[in-house]
Amino acid sequence: MTYRQLFDDLIGEPPVSTVDVDRVISGQRRARRLRIGGGMTAVAAVVAAVLVGTTTLIGKPHAQPAKPAPAVTTIPGSDQDLDRIDAAVIAALTRAVPRLAWAVKDGPVIDTPAWASNVMGPGSLGYRGNGSFRADGVDLVASLQITPDGAKSWQAEAARGCSKNAVECGEQTGPDGEKIRYHRSVWEQEVPPQLRDQMSSRTESAGVTALRRDGTFLNLSLRTVTAEDKLPVAVVQLIPVVVDRAVVLAPEPSPTPTAISTVTTVAGTAADAARLDAALTSALRRQASDFTWLTRWGGESSPTPVGFEPKGRLNVDVPVLYAATFRVGKRAAQVTLQLVRDGELAWSLAPPCPTAALAARYCTVTEFPGGERLRARRMLTGFGSRPDSARPTGSNSYLIESLRPDGTLVRLHLTQDKPALSMEQTIEIAREPSLVLAPRPPAGTATAQTFDSRGWENHGATSDAPMAALDAISPDGMIYLLPFQQGGLGLNGPTSLSYNFMVQRGGLAGDGEIIVERRAALVLSCATVGALPPATHRAHAHDGECTESTRPDGNRVVTIVSRPAGSVVYSVFVQRPDRGTVEVVIDNRPNTGGASDMPTDGDFGRRWPKGVKGGATPPLTLEQVTALAAHPDLINLLP
Repeated sequence: MTYRQLFDDLIGEPPVSTVDVDRVISGQRRARRLRIGGGMTAVAAVVAAVLVGTTTLIGKPHAQPAKPAPAVTTIPGSDQDLDRIDAAVIAALTRAVPRLAWAVKDGPVIDTPAWASNVMGPGSLGYRGNGSFRADGVDLVASLQITPDGAKSWQAEAARGCSKNAVECGEQTGPDGEKIRYHRSVWEQEVPPQLRDQMSSRTESAGVTALRRDGTFLNLSLRTVTAEDKLPVAVVQLIPVVVDRAVVLAPEPSPTPTAISTVTTVAGTAADAARLDAALTSALRRQASDFTWLTRWGGESSPTPVGFEPKGRLNVDVPVLYAATFRVGKRAAQVTLQLVRDGELAWSLAPPCPTAALAARYCTVTEFPGGERLRARRMLTGFGSRPDSARPTGSNSYLIESLRPDGTLVRLHLTQDKPALSMEQTIEIAREPSLVLAPRPPAGTATAQTFDSRGWENHGATSDAPMAALDAISPDGMIYLLPFQQGGLGLNGPTSLSYNFMVQRGGLAGDGEIIVERRAALVLSCATVGALPPATHRAHAHDGECTESTRPDGNRVVTIVSRPAGSVVYSVFVQRPDRGTVEVVIDNRPNTGGASDMPTDGDFGRRWPKGVKGGATPPLTLEQVTALAAHPDLINLLP
């Protein structure tokens, strides 16, 4: 049976305002072939979206109640859950804007939807998606946020009222009792000359918010990206998207019965923070009798730990003590302690132990008879950490993760130059039984949850893999990798990472960038690579000689050779079937103004030879760049 027949059999006679099935099928066909199984497939999700959306009439949101959505079986926050919501949103937008064509600003029209999404958190899991498309020749960007506990968001939206820039503004009730607010606005602003290629001096926008009976809040916005463009979509066309019953969050799973705890303090309180401080102090002192806390590096002795961000210890579900300094004898070190209530998820989303090259030698996973799992890493030194070091090697810093049988996770990161504690001692501290989370406060209790500890969890693990991979791919010459930049911080860490690097070897030199994405916006091909979000790949040349292939492991490879302004640029993408993606770009003209240029001042300027010049080609061959992008420790860095 063909996809078209599948749709026809499920839908029956389509109504006037239904989805353009052929467009959805062609847009999803490639994504479906490459999508990981387990959960609802992209096509099945689109079918579900079509089934529940056929009764909603554009322009007449009161016409009749929407049919109930099919039962949702995906796990909140999982890739399968994001795929399901993505498919429902894409189908709803296609119905709302029948002339929709997927494209980024000034880019080619593509079949694959240019839509990216991630999980909103912490706390109850929400959804955030955004994409780019074209309607009647006008380039547009859209975003949708879904929040499960939306009463406060709705109240804040209502309190703001209609903007002075609004040309249309109002409220109404949806077909299933939803409270709906809508607006269409025109904004004008002065834009500095250096930002005119990134910002528009005039923007037309439309937005719709909805509060559903179950408390779910949806916020859909649409705007132009070029000053001279008029919005080709009426705001009423967006209402069916936020009332579409397929555009729905997965239900939260039933809470696991809480194990009886011997801890008498309550999570999120100062008393509980003091308990954890005392437990860590005792654990350290058992390993080193001459241990003492310090106020800072080289500072005075302190009876209790003094770390950055003291409010971090008041987080109910992820308390963190960040970078507290201590000494053992005359040797100083810093320790970071983080406890995670949903430890299974945090463990699964953290960078796994490397499997190849240098970093694999310094990471082990141990399973204990009682069910505890322990991941112990010896971190690598950075490139150029000393003037005479051109290569990474093992350091005296450690990252220990202990996944307890009760599902909680303890992370302990120790930073030291000369070892104040050994790896074995650090492991014993991480396994300390008294380092345990306290019970959550009773429902409705106000807590100090202002500090978000996400992004504090990997402590160098995300740098070791690219350092070791680059070291393996370019075993000779000088290499340098800058610390990473995080992007799109998700529920348990970054959704993307980027690294600048430079290579000088054999009379050649060039700088470049490595970008690792947990879940790219597109299934990549030569046809779709030009539609990648410009903000993520700014100044990367994606319009040269392009080839694409699929490896035996199922990963897609897209290579591009560009020759802008006399230079040579290699760009290679490797993408997993679940859209986990690595891009490596390198040129033959270091420090010539590109986005991937290494800085020439500060730490880098002191350690790198002055006056580095390029040659006829980049210092890595196209095959080496492909091997770097496909390196198992890079492509699997963000699982």
